[in-house]
Amino acid sequence: MKRLALVIALGLCAAAEPARPLPTAPSTPSAPSAISGTNATGFTPPVTESGRDPFSPVLVPKESVMVSPTYKPNYFKEQNITLPTTARRINKITVGYQNIDGSMAEKSVILDGDIDWHFPLRLVQDIQDFKAKEVIRRPDPTPGVERFEPYTEFVFKFTSKKLFLQTPFLIRQDIPLGSPPKIVLDFVKDTYGSFYDKSFQTALPYFKFVDIKTHEDFYRVTLTLDGKYQYQISPEKDGFWVLLQ
Repeated sequence: MKRLALVIALGLCAAAEPARPLPTAPSTPSAPSAISGTNATGFTPPVTESGRDPFSPVLVPKESVMVSPTYKPNYFKEQNITLPTTARRINKITVGYQNIDGSMAEKSVILDGDIDWHFPLRLVQDIQDFKAKEVIRRPDPTPGVERFEPYTEFVFKFTSKKLFLQTPFLIRQDIPLGSPPKIVLDFVKDTYGSFYDKSFQTALPYFKFVDIKTHEDFYRVTLTLDGKYQYQISPEKDGFWVLLQ
């Protein structure tokens, strides 16, 4: 009887005690966002090479890039300058030119010599063809000898007032000059023709000096005379005759 009363008393005490809440489970960090790549703490991990989008370029080119067009120079070749009939001597020549920075300048060269107004002055830029193949030069000719062979393609044979020029090239034009008296012969040149450059003194009457030069699209042979002569050019099978009168 006493044991039953004790059990009932303990039950009443337990019913009278208020209920306590259950403990809260510990929180776990949330998974990182798949869209922004930022985790719950706000830290953004660096993008490594393995995490980079393989389809996006590493370097992005600029949208507006100016490409300079290919410039092809228009070289000055030659210009004839005609003087009035009263001109007798040349004293100076002045050339105006443009610098690389766009500024303008002039250069004057003092000259001294008699001129013949019948013949124009010629301003020429001697442009060399660097693609040309230089031929083997022969020894310089001996002054006083009537045959000069500086190149196989240019052989000079002098006989008094006659010159036979043995050459495979065709004459493009001939130009007489007045002071000193000269005959200029221009020959047709191929695009990739050989390169010739020779000057020599003949020590002969009538024809004093011979100059052979290579220009961009022609060869030039200049015959310096010892006086003023009329001349005639007569073609032959393997060259040309230059006949002084």
